[in-house]
Amino acid sequence: MQKILLLLTFVCLALPALNAQNTRRTEVFFTQYHTQTDLMNIKGELKAQKILLEYTHMAFDAQGHLTELSFTVDCQDGFKGSGSSTKIPEDTRFGFVRDRRPGAKSPFTSGEILE
Repeated sequence: MQKILLLLTFVCLALPALNAQNTRRTEVFFTQYHTQTDLMNIKGELKAQKILLEYTHMAFDAQGHLTELSFTVDCQDGFKGSGSSTKIPEDTRFGFVRDRRPGAKSPFTSGEILE
């Protein structure tokens, strides 16, 4: 009986820790080095996570690298947004972030990321 009680106590204490491990932050940043194939792969990976990403406008240079992008994103949990840029940056300042961690400073941001 003590073993069962001990096991039950362990399970009750472990559940919040397991839940915290499943809570995550999704970050997607678009740079001028992305190609159309990269964008389709990003969209597919997000779809597997039940995040809907749609590109409403894309433009590429002669080498096939991203120059302009407009997108909408729906995290299917009440958070959705969009972003648009006519000059895609080299660094990670354009895209979206969905932070599901408890106490997150900003649970959702899209477009220019200033964090």
